[in-house]
Amino acid sequence: MSRNQIIAVGFCALLGIGIYMFATTKKPKGTDDAAPMAQAARDKPKAEELDAEAYIADVNAKITDETTRQRIADLLKNEQYEALLSEYSKLDKPLAVAYYSVKMAEQKGTPEAFIQAGDYNSTLLQTAPDEKAHNYLAFNALTCYQFAVKLDSSKVDYKLRLAAAYIEGGAQPMEGVGILLDIVRKDSNNVDAQMMLGRFGIVSGQYDKAIARLEKILYLQPKNSEALLLIAEAYNGSGNKQKALEMLERCKKTVTNPELIKEIDTYIQQLKKPS
Repeated sequence: MSRNQIIAVGFCALLGIGIYMFATTKKPKGTDDAAPMAQAARDKPKAEELDAEAYIADVNAKITDETTRQRIADLLKNEQYEALLSEYSKLDKPLAVAYYSVKMAEQKGTPEAFIQAGDYNSTLLQTAPDEKAHNYLAFNALTCYQFAVKLDSSKVDYKLRLAAAYIEGGAQPMEGVGILLDIVRKDSNNVDAQMMLGRFGIVSGQYDKAIARLEKILYLQPKNSEALLLIAEAYNGSGNKQKALEMLERCKKTVTNPELIKEIDTYIQQLKKPS
């Protein structure tokens, strides 16, 4: 591995910190079937994922408090999904909450409910205990956003969520890119869409395109820390080390987090070393 490759790998950790600290990720929605998620589950490609119903049955079997067990049984019988969310939250069973958040969204049938369910499942992705749970949550999030967008295609925020779910899921990133390109064609000043396209450009090695997107953001928001951090990586990837250093120095002036400043300083020193 070359020195530049080692530096680039090292910056990935810094880039991850920056995206975690600065990014605002978004997602979308769906359909008007009576049971849209059930239909989607039948139509989707088979993948190793959590058997949510078996998981919940196991959770219920381990509840030792008879009052709680009976209350959950009654709520389930009466399809009181919102109350079930509360019960499983008290039991600290987030995967069960994820399952019933989707059931509640189906029951309500509104784009807002699908967005709420999608957001919950998407958030849990960050701490999924294993690959099966990750796949289950990713599918829930993506499908909820699809349904929300189908129900209300006027909300750009919903479309951004959907695009992010496609790209972050990895299986259909170009679907997400297509949504983002459509957004910026209609509004080139949409910072969120430009940022997501800039990130994708870096990940896919399209540094020139990423730089153009991020320069647009910096024209609109000169002190946008995330854009400065990302464009530094794009410039370094394109071979313009001096410009990368300039952007990192600018970024340092916009942040106050000591940990991030330390990481930026470390990366600056790495870039300054002779190749």
